[in-house]
Amino acid sequence: MKLFKLTDLLIQILITIVCITLGIIKDQMEILIYFYFILGGWQLLSFTTHFVFSASWANWPERKNYGLTILWAAVLGAINYLLMLADVPLMLFFLLAMLVVSPILACWYFIIGLREWKTIRHRELIHLK
Repeated sequence: MKLFKLTDLLIQILITIVCITLGIIKDQMEILIYFYFILGGWQLLSFTTHFVFSASWANWPERKNYGLTILWAAVLGAINYLLMLADVPLMLFFLLAMLVVSPILACWYFIIGLREWKTIRHRELIHLK
């Protein structure tokens, strides 16, 4: 469990560093768009893995809130898509909102993982007191 949490955090950090560095070195900021989807995809995969295997005993309420937020964002996206099909142009507002909210969600998920890893480390050392 500890190795899984640590690997998850390190991969998130690695994705962030590599994509930002490539964007700066190659002077191609469109790499940041790929970063946006790669990191988001990794975090959704990690969240789904935790959900399926119930591996996140340490921070269940916060993960539940994160999951509900993701679910509501997906529901709103589906509703906006259906409205777009009905010629109601609200999709642009939703996409702009998601452009702002997604980095906040990414930071939130990283913090959840970091807190869980710290809790695991603390529980390992608690018997040494």
